[in-house]
Amino acid sequence: MRRPFRTSLASTPLVLEIVPPSRRASEKAISTLVDRVRDAVASLGNLDGLNLPQVLDENHQGQPFLRNMDPRDFVQRLGSDLGVDPIVNNVVAHVPSANAFRRWARESLDKFGLRSFVLVGGTSSRVRYPGPTVLEANRILRSAAEGHNEVALGNITIPDRENEVDRLIEKTRAGCDFFTTQVLFEAEPMATVVRAYGKRCAAQGMKPATVLLSFAPVSDYQDLEFLAWLGASVTPRTEEALSGSEEKALGRSSIELARTLWSHLLAAALQSRPAVPLGVNIEEVSLHNFDLAVQMAREFPSWRDAKSPRADHV
Repeated sequence: MRRPFRTSLASTPLVLEIVPPSRRASEKAISTLVDRVRDAVASLGNLDGLNLPQVLDENHQGQPFLRNMDPRDFVQRLGSDLGVDPIVNNVVAHVPSANAFRRWARESLDKFGLRSFVLVGGTSSRVRYPGPTVLEANRILRSAAEGHNEVALGNITIPDRENEVDRLIEKTRAGCDFFTTQVLFEAEPMATVVRAYGKRCAAQGMKPATVLLSFAPVSDYQDLEFLAWLGASVTPRTEEALSGSEEKALGRSSIELARTLWSHLLAAALQSRPAVPLGVNIEEVSLHNFDLAVQMAREFPSWRDAKSPRADHV
């Protein structure tokens, strides 16, 4: 029997993020990926959740193009005996209406039996999207989930976005249990956001949501370029340190960098009382990094169990 992801938020959760297969993928390719994911989950006895993003591109008018299988359909392919909670993402901005999202939420809860979600907004502040805002979607899902036990609701945090701490507070008030970050290669500005969020929650008597720090292993320079295109902050210093390694060592270097960032960000989180709870979301991003992502997940307990750094060292 699997433990509900919401229960895992009380500790230091570890989540593995796997991109669903392409909509053009053959049945053989889909079955192969299903087997790899199931084998990885089975081998990671410390895993608390499997995060499944909704992958889409937007054109200049903000219209979406779905490149990959719907996360809910991929959950069904993975099977009900997966062993960990699937976390289904939905870019709510592209849902046709608030009522359509309400139907999606009820169907996800009642028909699909899902209990963990990440609700995501649109990518542009200049586009008028048909779907609800993230705050509206949070409230709709919370209303639909009344009577359902152990529902975990997540949102995204973008640390370099203007007024991000205000956004985190609003989303927490609207029912958010956890946030996932963009892929991180630098401690800042995430450390500053975590400190400020924790202190603001303490001042307002709010319980802070868990922040899942997203890390991704990289195998080559093209991985760095792609992650930067997705919005990750890749400074010249980080780029030089990682891309200057040989290919085999590059994956190892990216894992060590993630470990260092975890230590620094944990110190930042401890500067508020109560401390902002942290966890890790490890993204495979591209299929060729699947094994590296599993390796990073396998090593995370050694990071988590290491002696906590002093907050004044950040």
